Amino acid sequence: MANIKPIRPETLRKAITGLQEEITRWNSVPVESVSVCISKGNRKIGHTLNVSLPPIITCANCAGCKNYCYDIKAVLQYGNVRSARARNYSVLMRNREKYFAEIRSACAKRRRNKYFRWHVSGDILDIDYLDNMIQIARDFPAFRFWTYTKAYHIVNEYCRIHGKESIPANLSIMFSEWRGMPMVNPYGFPEFRVLFEGEEKPEGAPLCNGNCNLCIKSGRCCVTGETTYCHLH
Repeated sequence: MANIKPIRPETLRKAITGLQEEITRWNSVPVESVSVCISKGNRKIGHTLNVSLPPIITCANCAGCKNYCYDIKAVLQYGNVRSARARNYSVLMRNREKYFAEIRSACAKRRRNKYFRWHVSGDILDIDYLDNMIQIARDFPAFRFWTYTKAYHIVNEYCRIHGKESIPANLSIMFSEWRGMPMVNPYGFPEFRVLFEGEEKPEGAPLCNGNCNLCIKSGRCCVTGETTYCHLH
């Protein structure tokens, strides 16, 4: 495994500034004429619908991992990625109902490959956001939904209020672990751990193969809520 270097502070600031400027630009456009960017998949995650939000800006619990954020490079390198993240955030913050309605519409139109990944970039914002994710999973039982989160407090609070059984079986919530970051997991959510150089893999946990499509076909790992790990990348 290569020794991955942290992102330089000036690079991080540049990425965040670029995202904020792009959000401001989208905020100047009437929200009624702005659509949510819902990707139909890519080489890594296969033919999987997915929606993303700006990294760091929507990640409340990222103090430990932001210097290694995999999406920062994409935000800096690709204008269309930066624009899509900012556009989704702009719609969400101005018209939350529209944001989730368009996700519902995308799911309703899907005739096959009924898979949906929340947040290739970004994270769960609050209890209401999580509740919408859960309601969508209930309304589309033929889909498999999954997400990785460091918003442990939001998920735990939801379970405290409603019980873990309120989360439908077709929504896998993976608690994303990071070295040195306290993770409170009283409800036993499956975990996704990042291994740094020299660390040993968790006993019995499979290694992420880097291609969600393979796990979808085999019905394993994150798609079904199985504790998994990957190397820092």
